[in-house]
Amino acid sequence: MSLRGVTDEDLKAVLSENLTPSDSIKTRERLFGREKTLRTIDRAFASPGRQIFIFGDRGVGKTSLALTAAYLHTGIENLPVYVMCGKTNNFGQTIQAIGNALIPVEQRMEKPSSGGGFNFNLPGGMGGVGLSGGTQSAAAIPVPQSLNEALDIIRYVAAKRNTTTIVIVDELERIDSTPEREKFAEFIRNIPELNANVRFIFCGIMHDVTELLQSHPSAGRILETIELKRLNHDDLWKILSVVATKLNVELQQEALIRVGQVSDGFPHYVHLIGESMFWSMFDDPEEVRKSDSRHYKEGIKGALQRTEAALKAQYEKATQKYRNTQEFEEALWALADSTSDRRQIAEIYDSSYKWIMGKRSDRPLLPRERLNQRYLSLRKDTHSRIVVGHGSGWFSFREAIMRGYVRLKAEDNGIDLGKHHNTAGMK
Repeated sequence: MSLRGVTDEDLKAVLSENLTPSDSIKTRERLFGREKTLRTIDRAFASPGRQIFIFGDRGVGKTSLALTAAYLHTGIENLPVYVMCGKTNNFGQTIQAIGNALIPVEQRMEKPSSGGGFNFNLPGGMGGVGLSGGTQSAAAIPVPQSLNEALDIIRYVAAKRNTTTIVIVDELERIDSTPEREKFAEFIRNIPELNANVRFIFCGIMHDVTELLQSHPSAGRILETIELKRLNHDDLWKILSVVATKLNVELQQEALIRVGQVSDGFPHYVHLIGESMFWSMFDDPEEVRKSDSRHYKEGIKGALQRTEAALKAQYEKATQKYRNTQEFEEALWALADSTSDRRQIAEIYDSSYKWIMGKRSDRPLLPRERLNQRYLSLRKDTHSRIVVGHGSGWFSFREAIMRGYVRLKAEDNGIDLGKHHNTAGMK
């Protein structure tokens, strides 16, 4: 094919080892830009009773960091226990899942015992005798009804293993009930009293630890809190450069820069763009030794087609209206032009919106007041509540990961955001 010496199977193998937009990372060599954080976690685990709380934006890599740290601490012979919270789960069910994780799934799924015994069943109503064996009883941990029962389940987990067990409790933000969060906080406060060889890593989309601890601030003394930030450009580039080296192909510098800017610090987008970009090079009828703009554009299109369905749906609901669809899109593009989390309408209008509309000469330039009205509308349920207002003309995306998707959409329409002014350019 067009990548010299690379077969279809070769490319699949390299991509599956290095670009995994649908799977978490579990090895240090693939977790770029997190060395300092891994070191912080390792040192925290050396402190008796210390647990970890990783928080940050959706899609920033919290789960990958937690899994990698767990594998580094215990090795592959003692796999971490991983449980997810859910909208329909409560504290007790989450702790139950931790205990059940140490019971083989086939044992948990077998039907309860029906008991053995005699049965009489001969033809013609003549009677008779037979012996039937009972079916094997299912083994499962019950839902704890108190804090003490929850702590007993963790003691059980510790007793089942001879070495340290890491328990990862992910997506804590999905537990939105205040009473249930208070149970988690009380549980965390009592973990050190177990004197058990079990360590916890909690993960959640939150702004700080107080959102989890609620009325138990003393639990904060137990937690090493780690706010996970988006990756810088150098680390985003490494994700693709490693693959390029293995395939013996050079990546266009401008493409690397643009991928760093479009992805907005979220590695998920780099993995998506990279997969499609390398396949585009492979499918090129000419031999490719260095990528060009065509391959980059195919990477953008591929990422848009394969990105998270929820992001697509939110964007379409926010913009696809009977009237003014393009105006809503242009408003979102302008907001996404800077890496600043919050932007003021005057700065958006002067620094980004005017520049965008200058590149779309066939489209009318809205007055600033009308652009402001578009942002006010984008805060509503009818527009996915995609934008948050902070008063006095300040706006932001409700979820930072949406900014990356908006940048992909703009790029696909020929608007290269984050390139023309310092707040959005390379660092």
